[in-house]
Amino acid sequence: MTVRPPAGFPLPELVLAANRVLIEEADALRAAMQLFGSAPQPRSPWTLDDEAFADGADSTAGGRAALLRYTRHQASLIYVNAWDHLITLARILGGDGAMPLFSQASLARVVCEAAVRFAWLMDPDVSSAKRLIRGAVALHYSAEERSKGVRALPAERFDSAVHRRILESSIQERDSIRKLIDGAGMTFGSSRKGNAKVRLEMQSPKASVPLKINITELMSEWLPDSPSWYNIGSSVTHSVYWGLRDVNHSRPGESLALTPDVLDVGAAVESALSRESVDR
Repeated sequence: MTVRPPAGFPLPELVLAANRVLIEEADALRAAMQLFGSAPQPRSPWTLDDEAFADGADSTAGGRAALLRYTRHQASLIYVNAWDHLITLARILGGDGAMPLFSQASLARVVCEAAVRFAWLMDPDVSSAKRLIRGAVALHYSAEERSKGVRALPAERFDSAVHRRILESSIQERDSIRKLIDGAGMTFGSSRKGNAKVRLEMQSPKASVPLKINITELMSEWLPDSPSWYNIGSSVTHSVYWGLRDVNHSRPGESLALTPDVLDVGAAVESALSRESVDR
């Protein structure tokens, strides 16, 4: 739902300024995206990873080189997702003379998550081995989540052949990811009780990464100036009352009187812009 001011009343200046700045930042992000990996500098993480995982005689070299390609492919798509939501956020804030009630928070939240996932995946301050394991963890998480969703599909709602193909595709993807992980010389580490896989490990060079990717913790780590935005944005994403009521200027039991909260718009835009800078 969008709201348009009455004839003769312009949108708040904050909304118009946000539209302009977001478009500028989206353009800058797209330019950076086009340069991603196209001209790596000597001794940059990109070239260091190439050197560390080049195809060679070692039995794991080919698997690690393949996994590195998958890691970069994931990062590229995450980058595109951040840009897509950033430019969409710009368009809904005054792009057609209107402003939304809630969706700016959800869009900003996606930008936030994409930015910190990209930063975590391509972190220049960790070793090449740890970056590669993070890529494997992200692939494993993706395959497991898809498999979980497919297994929950009610078979009776699909043609049996179609349902079987969906299941087989999911299993094939999961198996191929596990084969890729095995081929890179990585193993799953178990919990102390030994009843659950909790991390991915590499023995040479020695490194490990937990299988659980905690986005809330990543937000606090990568953007300590505004660590709670992820939680605040989730109130809108999950339709929690406290995150929705600020646009309602009527009391319970009365007809709704909805007015966009300009401060919420400003907070969403500021958060999206700060997180977009993490990507670049």
